[in-house]
Amino acid sequence: MSIHLRPEIEAGLRAKAAALGVSVDALIANSVQAYLSGTLAAPRRVSSRERSAEMAWAANPDARFIGKWVVLQGSQVAASGPNPKQLYDEVRARGDSSPFLIFVSDEEEPFAGGWID
Repeated sequence: MSIHLRPEIEAGLRAKAAALGVSVDALIANSVQAYLSGTLAAPRRVSSRERSAEMAWAANPDARFIGKWVVLQGSQVAASGPNPKQLYDEVRARGDSSPFLIFVSDEEEPFAGGWID
């Protein structure tokens, strides 16, 4: 049997097999066997959180935060600034496992916020 894969998928398989010190055929055979036997790792479960307070704030943001990224915890601003990745990392380091991050704009646009996890 042969399979034709996109070049980037084939390259990824080759790299993974090399990192594990096995052939691509062995990597695929082991992966298929794990799938068929149900021994694959369970998906990571992320708890769902009520976000109505964050959504309400985002619908009517404080004008002081226009042009900035904001991390919300409920209706409170936990952090704000120009760099979303820095804010996210800062809030995660303080213990919030699922920061709610938005960009506050003065233009009318669809809401495009959420959390990164």
